[in-house]
Amino acid sequence: MKNSLWEMGSSFHECIDELNKQVSHISLWSKYSLYLSGRYALLDLILYKKKYEELTEIYIPSYYCHDVTRLIESHVKVTFYECSPISVVNLSLFPKGATVILVEYMGNKVKTIGDNLLKIIIDKTHNPFSEFSYSFTPEFQFGSLRKVFPTGEGGFLFPKLHFSLKKTSSINDDRLKSLKRAMYLKKLYLNDGNADKKSFLKDFNAFEELLSNTTDIYSISEHTLAFLCTMDVDTIYNKKNKNLDFLYSYYKDREIFKNNCYFSFFVSLKYYSFIRSKLIDNHIYPIVLWPNYEGNIHLIDGKVLVSLHADFRYNLEDLKKLTTILDGIFCEI
Repeated sequence: MKNSLWEMGSSFHECIDELNKQVSHISLWSKYSLYLSGRYALLDLILYKKKYEELTEIYIPSYYCHDVTRLIESHVKVTFYECSPISVVNLSLFPKGATVILVEYMGNKVKTIGDNLLKIIIDKTHNPFSEFSYSFTPEFQFGSLRKVFPTGEGGFLFPKLHFSLKKTSSINDDRLKSLKRAMYLKKLYLNDGNADKKSFLKDFNAFEELLSNTTDIYSISEHTLAFLCTMDVDTIYNKKNKNLDFLYSYYKDREIFKNNCYFSFFVSLKYYSFIRSKLIDNHIYPIVLWPNYEGNIHLIDGKVLVSLHADFRYNLEDLKKLTTILDGIFCEI
């Protein structure tokens, strides 16, 4: 990052100029239905299946974004099955014909055993273009785009539904203003500090509140669709993969969880608050995916999985600064 202010993590800033190839990739996106967010893609699918397939129950992993769970549980029964990024899912344990969501956690292939006649929906949020081969054929694939691409919004569903029960329409400009303003102000903040951080955080939160408090199904905005069609996807992926290779090689002797999206490592709950506060003190903003349904930290084999952004925004200089800070923290625990 060639900025006067150094930070790692958190929401994307506006990156349109840096990632514009001036070549349209409209054909890449035309096979998907595109929504304001991934949760609306799933909601549209659930409502469709409820109407035309008489769907009454869906199986969702316990380790999941439960904002999404709460959005759909008023429409169908949600049944949790125990699952985390290190789990092997036994497909034969589900009832025949059940509708089951499997998650490619942090962009990794789902590990499965057994077989059954299931209707499987794969959440590909952390690696939208993954092409893993499975012993089954997914019925649908969906996900968010804003977790890995600097769009601020966006969700996709494949294949497309024949039609949506609730008409999707672009959210009006007034409702998107907070998000666009937040991304622009964060760019100013990182470039020269000439923006109030509390202001753009407030705007980001306003957009998140919109996503959590409406059941209207919005399509992606025309502004973001235009950016997607010229976005340099190869650069985004290549830089991130190079950064992840560096970090996972550097920390190969630690208890890491190697994946295709974030730099992730396990820590005991005892040290998590200390590590988190130390990282934030150094302007590194960690991710813990996700709280359990009750809102508590979800432990995996008794430990917390901490993830750090290592995407295209960062270069080798940033990574070396990160490792220096992490090394100091790890020496204290």
